[in-house]
Amino acid sequence: MGKKMKNAPVYFTVVQVRFNPVLNIESYLPAIQERMRGSHFPDFKQTTMQQLIIQHGSVVEAGQPPKPSIATSARCIFGSMDRNTEFVLENNALALQTTAYETSDTFFRILLDGLTIIHDVLHLEYTERIGLRYLDAVLPKVKESLSAYLTPGVLGLGPKLEGKLAHSYSETITLIKNGGQLVSRVIIQDGRVGLPFEIAATLAPNINPKFTASEDRHAIIDTDAFCEQRETFELAKIGKKLAVLHTEIENAFRATVTPFALKAWA
Repeated sequence: MGKKMKNAPVYFTVVQVRFNPVLNIESYLPAIQERMRGSHFPDFKQTTMQQLIIQHGSVVEAGQPPKPSIATSARCIFGSMDRNTEFVLENNALALQTTAYETSDTFFRILLDGLTIIHDVLHLEYTERIGLRYLDAVLPKVKESLSAYLTPGVLGLGPKLEGKLAHSYSETITLIKNGGQLVSRVIIQDGRVGLPFEIAATLAPNINPKFTASEDRHAIIDTDAFCEQRETFELAKIGKKLAVLHTEIENAFRATVTPFALKAWA
């Protein structure tokens, strides 16, 4: 994944850095938006998120039921002119998501440029979680099968069972350095390629039509790596962690696909 493939299967990528909460972040939006616009992210949308909060502690211990409440916060999206790449800013996180992925070097550089803008305006103190996620679409050509592209361990029992396949799902979770995890999933189903609900709900960019033209059987390789560790905010340190996470994801990806697939996408 570090080197651009001519026919790369990646159709969505997102990276997120969580930092210390800034509750009055809306008061800084004009300064942030001006810098984002100057960095070729002129599109702007703002939505409101709602979160259910249940209080625990002395009230519950006294025999009284917890009283839920709703907390609201702003989510701001700074998008590119062609709307295929977006920054998503919340009061404790910045994410970069794209459906026009090039290389990890380019992707991480854009993220770090965005973090520089946020840090210059908000003066962040620390980071506490860094996550990276890739979605790859495996779309066999006519007279090809998924078995030519995927290793046997993730193909499931679909080909061996009677009846129409609803879906086949494989998941492997491994622990990595710095309190992190790697989650590798493979979903096999019929129909069009789409986005998981939790991603689609964030107003994600549209998928490239070349991935949604077919309604035949396909596989989605969903690989997610993250590390949780509170550290002083340093761009250089964030860059190094992203490189580590990318290596973990690339290793999982190459363990999931066949040499035939790599040659077809190269």
